[in-house]
Amino acid sequence: MAPRTKKILAGASVALVLAAVVGFNVSRDARKKVAVQAQKVAKRDLTSVVSASGEVRPKRYVNISANVSGRIDRILVQEGARVGQGQLLARIDSTRFAADERQSQAAVQSARADLERAKADLEVSRLAYERTRKMHQDQLVADQQLDQATAEHEMKKANVDSLKSRIAQLSAALESSADNLEKTSVVSPMDGVVTSLAKEEGEVVIGAQSFQPTVIMTVGDLSVMEAEVLVDETDIRNVALGQQAKVRVDALDRVEIGGEVTEIGSSAIPRGATSTGVSSTNTGNQAKDFKVTVTLRDPPATLRPGLNATADIVTAKKTGVLAVPIQAVVVRQVDKQGKVVDPGEMGGDASGGALISKRDIEEKEGVFVVAKDEAAFHPVKTGILGETDIEVTDGLKEGEEIVTGSYKTLRTLKDKAKVKIDKEKGARS
Repeated sequence: MAPRTKKILAGASVALVLAAVVGFNVSRDARKKVAVQAQKVAKRDLTSVVSASGEVRPKRYVNISANVSGRIDRILVQEGARVGQGQLLARIDSTRFAADERQSQAAVQSARADLERAKADLEVSRLAYERTRKMHQDQLVADQQLDQATAEHEMKKANVDSLKSRIAQLSAALESSADNLEKTSVVSPMDGVVTSLAKEEGEVVIGAQSFQPTVIMTVGDLSVMEAEVLVDETDIRNVALGQQAKVRVDALDRVEIGGEVTEIGSSAIPRGATSTGVSSTNTGNQAKDFKVTVTLRDPPATLRPGLNATADIVTAKKTGVLAVPIQAVVVRQVDKQGKVVDPGEMGGDASGGALISKRDIEEKEGVFVVAKDEAAFHPVKTGILGETDIEVTDGLKEGEEIVTGSYKTLRTLKDKAKVKIDKEKGARS
């Protein structure tokens, strides 16, 4: 083999070896890179929404009870009937109350008759007194007779006053009996619709004089409807009066009803409780909600009280703000110098290096910015939360490329890690 040929073969062998070494190193570096998904930071329109579930009810409704206890004699309306203010809705058995009224009337009449007799006796005693007084002036009768006539007259006068007081007392009893008799008629206090009918004819009800009167029916004004929803305690700070909302009713498919927040409860309700009353049990670790009322605009005629509803309350809205996907924002521990702390550096160091105290670090929100195949953690300040994106108020610039996934990768990604962008996943610009 010619010397020149040998030199060529030797040079080719060296080139092949160098190429293999370079290829191996490139392949090894590629294997060290973390595959990530990325996108550029851009301005977007964000709407922050708090969702809560509850039910529909009339804004104004009245639970109607009888004012007196007794058996329901008649119910004169049906559920769903439209009623007017003052309309008769039901009757309570009035037999006992009518008898009481008749007895009171008789007692008053008897007392008035006694009063007339007493007045006649008083007049007789007055005339006798006047005669005796004149005769005493003429010294025709003794002082004793005048005293007796005076006492008789005063006694008759006192009897008249007593009967007048008795008549006033019996008249008050008559008014009470008449009032009870009138209350056996249950009337509507407002215009509206009978939304529920809880009792039937023949059932016995407890009157309003008790602490727990029996509800016979409910009348509501269906012209103004509202959704009463329970908002989680972590979201209530973002809810304010006047905020707009969209309400979806399960029974009305694909129908959205506009509304406005008009009431916000001030007391927390333990999750699953039926009222805001203070419980004797400890609910410190129990999830809590707050009652929020959304008044509906132009409710459809098919809307009924008691239907399940979900309200999406718009708590904030911004246009043209820097935003990133929610999953791109992660939490890392940072020391006083702003360096990201590897969890392995906490509490001990096998090589004998300096230890990092928990008191010297703090948790910060941030994103991983990609530059020259390297992902660096940048702390950021966030603003409102949209459906899929979150506002960034500080720490990023428009056009910077950030790591957006996957979730598993973001959870374990280290600061200054070498990365390669997965082009196949596609990125939103």
